Amino acid sequence: MKKLLFAIAFLLPFLSYAHGFDESEETVSNKGVTLYGTLTLPAHAHGTMPLVIIIPGSGPTDRDCNGQGFKSEAYKKMAATLALNGIASLRYDKRGVGKSKLEKFKEEDMNFALSISDASAVIEKFDKDPRFSKIIVAGHSEGSLIGMMCAKEKHKFISIAGVSMPASEVVKEQLKGKLGELEAPTFKKLDSLRAGMDVTCDNPMLLSLLRPSVLPYMKSWFKLDPSAEIKKLQCPILIINGTKDLQVPEKNANELSKMAKNSKLLIVPNMNHCLTEIASDKQQDNIASYNQPELPLSKKMMDEMILFIVQP
Repeated sequence: MKKLLFAIAFLLPFLSYAHGFDESEETVSNKGVTLYGTLTLPAHAHGTMPLVIIIPGSGPTDRDCNGQGFKSEAYKKMAATLALNGIASLRYDKRGVGKSKLEKFKEEDMNFALSISDASAVIEKFDKDPRFSKIIVAGHSEGSLIGMMCAKEKHKFISIAGVSMPASEVVKEQLKGKLGELEAPTFKKLDSLRAGMDVTCDNPMLLSLLRPSVLPYMKSWFKLDPSAEIKKLQCPILIINGTKDLQVPEKNANELSKMAKNSKLLIVPNMNHCLTEIASDKQQDNIASYNQPELPLSKKMMDEMILFIVQP
């Protein structure tokens, strides 16, 4: 009997979770690709509700926040938490990722402008949906810059672990002191890309960074300055960062906040890039959490997001 009671107690949170929301697959067509996403709605919802569109981070990150070498399911957990608080969400696989695959996909055909166009197409579709009272654009990591390029005055915008400087400067910051004698010529090439110039990769050791097929994307990405772009936004803004983010230090959120009109800054103690709070100060424990989807999202982050979303 005790074993049965324990099993029921253990399953109760999961049973309520399962009945707290409904999910369906949605598609959006744009410029030669069908983007696949998951629409999460509060169960038994009546009337209109806010919709959060979650724009994923860099690289082959899918709609759930899983990718090569990591499985955090951060966006999936975010969608569930929002739904349990009466808020709908849409998260999607980026062009070339997950189900949003392209026939004859070539890396050199991808650029940052297409990422912006795809996100805009998703937002535009749901802007017209009468089920939703307002749209909140929430971009994580690289998705922060994409989101701020798409958000309009009628929306709200949430930047989560977004960088404040051009991506070329972020790459330099990450590489500083790691390239030896290759640092100066590599940084010069990054500056050239930011200026819109073509470069060549003349050292095999740099192919992962400067391979020809990725240069069109880098060139279109590097020319954008997040601090300048967020300054243009006229909508309410929430800027979030964690103190244990190994990829995007909290100084980025502080800089974005200085530039953004009508913004609120939230620095979450101990939160990392996968949006979970890490008690340990060891880097290996932080990195290990990238493959621990069972870890909860930061409650402080989610509470503040929900408050921001539902406020008039």
